[in-house]
Amino acid sequence: MTSSQEMVTVVIPTRNRPDMVTRAVESALAQTYEALEVIVIIDGPDPETETRLGTIADPRLVVIPLQKNLGAAGARNLGVERAKGSWIAFLDDDDEWMREKVAAQMAARPPGVRYPIMSCRCKVVTARGDFEWPRRLCTPRDAIGDYLFVRHGLFKGETFAPTTTLLAPKELLLRQPIPKSAFDDWEWLIACGRIHGCALVTIPDVLAIHYTETDRITLSTCHNIDMALGWAESMRPMLSPRAYASLLLQATGGEQAARTATVRRRILRAALRDGAPTPMALATFLMHSLMPVGLRRRLRQAIYSAPGAA
Repeated sequence: MTSSQEMVTVVIPTRNRPDMVTRAVESALAQTYEALEVIVIIDGPDPETETRLGTIADPRLVVIPLQKNLGAAGARNLGVERAKGSWIAFLDDDDEWMREKVAAQMAARPPGVRYPIMSCRCKVVTARGDFEWPRRLCTPRDAIGDYLFVRHGLFKGETFAPTTTLLAPKELLLRQPIPKSAFDDWEWLIACGRIHGCALVTIPDVLAIHYTETDRITLSTCHNIDMALGWAESMRPMLSPRAYASLLLQATGGEQAARTATVRRRILRAALRDGAPTPMALATFLMHSLMPVGLRRRLRQAIYSAPGAA
């Protein structure tokens, strides 16, 4: 550890996934950044994971087993409270990092930004192949809500900032804790976008591996359309009209549970009534409405595998 380095605390919530969390912890402890501690919150009784992590003989690792389940948000917030570091990096238990991830993000913090939320590009592993997302980076000039939801193209992966890529000041996380929500990562970023001096910054390096074929619930895998649309409506006061319309048309509108004419009309009506849809958002919604999922995937693969594709 060099005296000039600020300490970073890595917070990993987990439960009943000893193999995955061990991989995640090992990738965190292997970071080239020296001023580091790793806190694992075992979110409820899980003796197997506790025993497995107990075999890792590294004084930088702190394991906190809980007797009651707090949920992912509660576990992350507890990790933030217990952290010694002035910076917090989140890592999901089923993901992993490249060795330079924390060092690169700490070095890339923009001057003059009080609350920089540092993200990075990542290798996204799916059953259909691997991708490098996001294709478009976020800068301090971008409103966070607009970046997350207002796409310039038809396909997902253009914008992307999963929890496992994020590094932020502890001060910000104490001021704005992770909310208890089905979509807590997006909700936290949206709320932070309303805080003066806060910016999301994506560095271009691919520094994390994000595995999608797990039990994560996202807007594209959630099958409860009422829950998804209810959440989107609750976000409306914190989003610009075009970001809200894009959330409905490009994110929620692409959900499998939304593939009925009645629900499609409901989404379109809300976007037109309460938002300001961009032409691209309307085009994406039309594509989701009319084009089978398999054909969309083949089209996306053809576009982004072509020479010179961005």
